Amino acid sequence: MKKAFLILAAGLLFYACTSPLSPPPPKLIPEKKMTGILFDLHVAEARIERMGIMLDTGAVYYKELQGRILKKHGISQAEFYKSYDYYLQNVSELDKIYEKVIDSLTVQEVEFDKPKDSLRVSK
Repeated sequence: MKKAFLILAAGLLFYACTSPLSPPPPKLIPEKKMTGILFDLHVAEARIERMGIMLDTGAVYYKELQGRILKKHGISQAEFYKSYDYYLQNVSELDKIYEKVIDSLTVQEVEFDKPKDSLRVSK
């Protein structure tokens, strides 16, 4: 999972280095909120991948989950994409966001992989 994020980050870096900088959109999503949104989107993507469903079905399901996630955060799809495009062009800001996203995903992965305490019968 970490490899996928590193590849994504490298691709974003390449894209950002070749794009001209633009001013922030009027409703730029703040870094903290963007971190939460991206975290939720990557968790949704991982869940879909683990389902083992057909690629096109997974894409439809992901689009549905993306809509729910954006609604949960009170963000329109247009606001998200405009903010994401802005962050793509501002690598240092996007890098800070993805460091937090990866840290949060790592913590969740560790929590998920922890062995669950078995039910103990007290005497």
